[in-house]
Amino acid sequence: MTENSTTIDRRRFIQATMASTAVLGGVSSAGALQSSGNTQYSIEQKGKCIPIEPLSMSGLPVEEFYDYRTPDTDPMSYKYASFGTESLQRDDTSLLFLYEGPKGLSLVMIHDKLDSDGGGAVSFRITSLPVQGKFVIKDDQYDGSTNRDTFDYSVTRDWNGNKSANAVVHWTWQGGRSDGGVYRGLGNDFEFTIHPQFNKQALLSDEGGEYQGDVKKWEVLSGNVNNPTRTELKMNEPVKITSKSCSAETTAQQKTTSGGGEKTTSPAKTTSKPSDVNSGGKSFFGKLWDGIASVLNSVVSFFTSLF
Repeated sequence: MTENSTTIDRRRFIQATMASTAVLGGVSSAGALQSSGNTQYSIEQKGKCIPIEPLSMSGLPVEEFYDYRTPDTDPMSYKYASFGTESLQRDDTSLLFLYEGPKGLSLVMIHDKLDSDGGGAVSFRITSLPVQGKFVIKDDQYDGSTNRDTFDYSVTRDWNGNKSANAVVHWTWQGGRSDGGVYRGLGNDFEFTIHPQFNKQALLSDEGGEYQGDVKKWEVLSGNVNNPTRTELKMNEPVKITSKSCSAETTAQQKTTSGGGEKTTSPAKTTSKPSDVNSGGKSFFGKLWDGIASVLNSVVSFFTSLF
């Protein structure tokens, strides 16, 4: 069976258009920094709820994303710290966020910034963790007198026989380094609470010398890992992280009466670049790609309908 030249040319055009779409799609998916697009998760503190979207890098397991380096790793470092999150780290700031990887959802915690002045100390008591999860990174985990960090983990059972896990982690680090950890395996249904203790309240705060330093901010990150939204948390209050989205009641701003008038108060402060606020966390190039993909898909659909 033979085909006329017009039909062949049209089909070649469609194939070329579809190939171009695939190539551009490959460029988009191969981009090192992406967001997962899932905003169903939330973090609550003092009755206020903040929607959070897990950070993600295309196909990259959380261990590679965190990139914990010691003298025994390749590449190696004597700083015993996360190098993969260096662009996210901030001086004298403790971070927490969810990370979506090929092996599931993780809780990531990072304290301080590489090559910054001063050390510090943090203690977290985490209750009701999913039992199917585990710490896949303990920063620090090595044998030596300089490793003072401890990761205590236990599983409990309630009256109904339901299991949950609890963890108590104490960190302290020297100036020029950072600290942290990763708990992977949160699953699709979870609700756990972090009870924080920073600086003088942390167990290892009296180590002295090069370990002295203050954490001045506690932030939760959300959205595009290349340009995440940063929400400042209260450092002396627990936070609850859940797989449920915020309700209308918890996201509404609290109103308090003061001096006969009404003022709006917010226990958490969110900082984000204008492009993130206006586009739901997408960068300029993300919006540009969405537009290109939409046009190409329309072209393909039009010419396909001719046959």
